[in-house]
Amino acid sequence: GNYRESRYFASWKHLNAIEEHCLSERLAKITHQTIVPFGHGAVRFKDTVIGSETCEELWTPKSPYVEQALSGVEITGNGSASHHQLRKPDLRV
Repeated sequence: GNYRESRYFASWKHLNAIEEHCLSERLAKITHQTIVPFGHGAVRFKDTVIGSETCEELWTPKSPYVEQALSGVEITGNGSASHHQLRKPDLRV
């Protein structure tokens, strides 16, 4: 898979942890912020909690959405552009 390419990607090993990363001067000027949170987290609204995961994480044995759901996340987004279907791995192209 794309995300198993260790030259370009490293798995995030810090469950439920957020790190702050500094934005470049150019991005800071556009976004009006100097840092951005990165990691496993969720956004709490008045009436729901939303989390997210990457495409490849859907297929891992310990997918983030399981821990998110157990922690109160009600909606998990997966920005997958995959041809796979959840619970139907035998129908993969």
